[in-house]
This record gives sequence, structure tokens and C-alpha cells, in this order.
Amino acid sequence: MRKIIWSSLFAAALVTTGACKKREDNNDRSAKAVEKATDNAREQTKDVIKESKDVSKDQAEMQKDIEKDQEKIRKDQADLAQQQGELNSAGADLARARDNYAVSAKQHLATIDAKIHDLDMRGDAKSRDEAARLRARRDELAARLDTINASNTPKAWDEYKKDVDDSFDKLDKDVDNATKR
Repeated sequence: MRKIIWSSLFAAALVTTGACKKREDNNDRSAKAVEKATDNAREQTKDVIKESKDVSKDQAEMQKDIEKDQEKIRKDQADLAQQQGELNSAGADLARARDNYAVSAKQHLATIDAKIHDLDMRGDAKSRDEAARLRARRDELAARLDTINASNTPKAWDEYKKDVDDSFDKLDKDVDNATKR
């Protein structure tokens, strides 16, 4: 019987050892799985932190770009305001120049009118015909002077003034020639 007891004990020991070993294997596998999951979580945490830093860096760069753009806009607005002021000043200067030119042109027309009147008063038919022809040209020039405010740009003003000055010069020359005869 002793043999049977020893054999039973030995068999029990073997079975128990095998069961313990299986538990240890299961515990080792579980521990390894937990360790692997922990390592994965650490890696993912590192990735999240890195991504968060990258996003923060990108946001900081975007903020700098926005601030640069806002500064450029402020500078452009200041330049625009300055240019608008210069444009307003130029517009006022152009208006004054037109007003001064209109006064001068009216005085010039009055001088031409007096010369044409003197020519008409001579009494002969040729002088009256010449006076009528010169008066018609004078009236055309006066009509063009009425459109003085239509030249809104410096270029248009320069062209207008040159055209009127040329017309005045030709009319003056013809009036002077007619009154010398």
C-alpha cells in the first residue's frame, strides 16, 4: 500500500505541478499582454504629445502669419489714406487751376471782343464781314470754355488747356491781322 500511496502522491504532485505550470504560463502571457498594452499606450501617448506639440507649433506659425498680414493691411490702409489725401489735394489744386484759368480766359475773351468791336465799327463791308467771322470763332471758343469742368483728370485738363490755348493763339493772331489792315 505504501507503493500505492506514494504513486498517488507522485501522480498528484505531477498533476499539481502541471497545473501550476499552466497557471504560471497563463500569468506570464497575461503579464506580457499587459506589458505590451502598456508599451503601446506609452507609444500612443508619446505620439499624441508629439502631435500636440506640432499642432501648437503650427498654430503659433499661423498666428505669426496672421499678425504679419494684419500689419501689412494696417500699412496698406495708411498708405491708402495718404494717397487719398494727396488725391484730394490734387483735386482741389485742379479745381483752383480751372477757376483761375476760367477767369483769365474770360478776361482774354473781353480783350478779343473789344478788338472785334473796333473792327466792326470801321463801317466798311469787308471789316464787318471779318468781324462777323471772328465773332463766330470767338463764340465757339467761349462754348468750349463752358465745358471747363468736364476735364476731371490732370491729363484731360492738360489736353483741354492746350487745345483752348491754341485756339486763343490762332484767334488772337487773326484778330490782330484783321485790325492792322
